Amino acid sequence: MILKSIDLSLMSEHMNVHKGQVEKLANYYCAAKDMELKEIIYNQYLIMKNHVKVMLLLMDPNQNESITSEMLKKVVPTEIPCQSLSIQMSEQAIATEGKNTAKTMAHDNFASALMMKANNVRDIHIHMALQQVMIQERYNKFTEKKKYEMAPTTTMQTQVETMQNFKKMYNIE
Repeated sequence: MILKSIDLSLMSEHMNVHKGQVEKLANYYCAAKDMELKEIIYNQYLIMKNHVKVMLLLMDPNQNESITSEMLKKVVPTEIPCQSLSIQMSEQAIATEGKNTAKTMAHDNFASALMMKANNVRDIHIHMALQQVMIQERYNKFTEKKKYEMAPTTTMQTQVETMQNFKKMYNIE
């Protein structure tokens, strides 16, 4: 099938972004010492590499109609070659950046899916977004456990007052 130009354009943009993201994740993997963080980064790396393979299949006019979101499950383990290159980033910064990468990729994939015309291309990008959401959640749990991030809490009074203000605004009793 010949894709609509918007589908091909959006995937082309994703392919360019993925190149940098995959290389960045490989560097983060090599720099991280914490095994849980390394595992999250490695899984994100594999997922992103698989997204590239799936998008290439979607670009292939001889195969793209038969490509479904099931292809996203065919992640192939691969070794990340670590050289002596050293990154001067803390694990906290690496985890925060990895989480941001997942969030950004989820947003980009979902936003792109809303504009895509081919049903299978759109469906696959929705699933790609959901995979990134799951990776982001793993980073969230990791950063909470390590106390790298803290979200301020509120009080019962502040929450109830906020709710009451909105009830008043919307004339809801």
